[in-house]
Amino acid sequence: MERDYLLEIGCEEIPAGFIGPALWHGSKLLEDSLRKARLPFGKIDIQGTPRRLAFIVRGLSERQKARSETVLGPPKAVALDAAGKHTKAALGFAKSQGIAVSALSVFPTDRGEYLGFVREEAAREAREVLPGIVSDFIPSIPFRKSMRWADLDVRFARPVHWIVSLHGEEVVPLRYGNVEAGRTTYGHRFLSPGPIALASPDGYEGKLAEARVLVDLESRKERIREGLRGISEETGMKWVEDEPLVETVANLVEFPVVLQGRFEEKFLALPREILVTSMRNNQKYFVFEDDRGSLSPAFAFVSNMIVPDPRVVVAGNERVLRSRLADAEFYYWDDLKVPLFDRTEALKKVVFQADMGTYWEKIGRMAEIASFVASFAFPSRERDCRRAAFLSKADLTTGVVKEFPELQGVMGRHYASKTGETEEIASAVFEHYLPKGQSDDLPSTDVGAAVAIADKIDMVCGCFGVGLVPTGTADPYGLRRHTLGILSILEGRRLRIRLEELVDRSLATLSGKLKSPADDVRRKVTEFIAGRYLNLQVAKGIPADLVEAVIAPGLTDVIDLRSKLDALVAFRSDAAFEPLAEVFKRAINITKAYSGSLDVSERLFEAPEERALYAAAHGVSGRVAAAAGDGRYAEAFREMAALQPLVAAFFDKVLVMAEDPAVRNNRLALLKGLSAAFSSVADFSRVASPGAQKP
Repeated sequence: MERDYLLEIGCEEIPAGFIGPALWHGSKLLEDSLRKARLPFGKIDIQGTPRRLAFIVRGLSERQKARSETVLGPPKAVALDAAGKHTKAALGFAKSQGIAVSALSVFPTDRGEYLGFVREEAAREAREVLPGIVSDFIPSIPFRKSMRWADLDVRFARPVHWIVSLHGEEVVPLRYGNVEAGRTTYGHRFLSPGPIALASPDGYEGKLAEARVLVDLESRKERIREGLRGISEETGMKWVEDEPLVETVANLVEFPVVLQGRFEEKFLALPREILVTSMRNNQKYFVFEDDRGSLSPAFAFVSNMIVPDPRVVVAGNERVLRSRLADAEFYYWDDLKVPLFDRTEALKKVVFQADMGTYWEKIGRMAEIASFVASFAFPSRERDCRRAAFLSKADLTTGVVKEFPELQGVMGRHYASKTGETEEIASAVFEHYLPKGQSDDLPSTDVGAAVAIADKIDMVCGCFGVGLVPTGTADPYGLRRHTLGILSILEGRRLRIRLEELVDRSLATLSGKLKSPADDVRRKVTEFIAGRYLNLQVAKGIPADLVEAVIAPGLTDVIDLRSKLDALVAFRSDAAFEPLAEVFKRAINITKAYSGSLDVSERLFEAPEERALYAAAHGVSGRVAAAAGDGRYAEAFREMAALQPLVAAFFDKVLVMAEDPAVRNNRLALLKGLSAAFSSVADFSRVASPGAQKP
């Protein structure tokens, strides 16, 4: 028989951003636990509000599935002696499994005969198994932060006050901290705070709705949308749709009530970003526009209460917003009294990072790097790049950004434009923060691209230089994101700047700050960038071994790397690819330890195959180098392929490791020189063999 199982964990208000991830990841953990316990079920529905997380397991069986498992021990040849008696190996295995040695039998397998036994696991009742499963599950629900309370040795997002644990009509007993599970839940904290006894999971959602709790997130979201649409229809204003805010607010309330407020029209003189940030980010208010797309002096908010006179609640929210906007208004007009460029001096007193110095030092480094980038890509903009770099962090000293830190860059662009900077320089002040993520926009201007690269490479090289290296789980300075941003800008805007030279230029500006030798830092940074490039290309579906083969010779510019990679991907489908990869992989491996002279003497040749290879190698190497130098990588790979039969014949007929040291070294020098010439284009030793390609 199958019945639904309800687990509701009731607690103090959970932060809105915690609820969705906890429910989603929690449901996956619960699914895994039930499957491991061999308890069949249909699906798991998740519901939650700030005061409760609920997992409803649909169609949970009342019994486990029985299981029969064959447990193999030592091979028969080891477990039984010549007389057929059990050896110490058999006795030890039986003891470790808690069975008598007489229970062991011989089992034939593909690998031969082994001693073993069949372990039978009977089906148990769900009520026997569930308490342990759920008791282990509750503390495993993931939260960004959790807490302890009272003197209890348990943790959760917020203190737990009740637990509902019902399998059909039957309570599944368990305890978490000082809370015993039962069938009692609770309604809305203020509108219907009393206990609610649940007969079974069937009436869960309806009973809570009667108690002013909409436990389903989608129901709360739709109620909010309906309220906002109603205000739009009533007033003629257009609600600026904002689904992320709808979800956030829906996770702040259990019974949403949408109300409308207004603010003074004088505040519309402030930049739109200030108004939206104050309303949306700080107060979680929804904004409206008129039919021309301009902000209206109105807002909507979501209350968790039904009150006799909503005007009191509206007035309170209007008062809070008025205070914030009045502060913003004062800071804004006060900020405009000082040109943005004049604010850069104040950055001498603002610490960027203890070991990397002040923001003044950082923008100085950025100006040098941005100028370097411009010298390659758009030399006529070097001066603009330097000025934009110096302006890039100046808005950190403004009152508005101190009040609204999320507006850094946005206000810098605005103030730069208002205080006489050109449009491109003003845009660069904002764009140097881009991209903020993989799906974000890239800088749209040359100057913005140069300053963005400068900012990001300074962060990467600086952090590595002072020992702030990301680990597998922690990257507090966002170095992976910054590196991907650099690669995306270079590729997106087709800027041909060698990555290794960019790293060198950045490290040169950090010379007085580095805690390790520059060469060590350079090596670590280039390896880090190469790793990010590898991940970026693999995410696009390119085999990892081909990416490794391309970046192994060194980090050139991303346009060159892309061209080489495309050619190698296309070449892999050529019939000549695998034989070529194999012979050059063999050549690279056999000469790996050779560090002698690369001079080859024809006088020491003994076989026609080595003479033929030597005669052809010089011409082919030259043509490969010329084609690669012009970016004609498809042609370079075809030239390499033409040499493959000669290399294969060499290995077939010539003993490389000859007894005569002179002959041996001569042959190693021939192969080493050939490998070095071709490895400068692609390292075929990184290419996986057929059937063992890296994902």
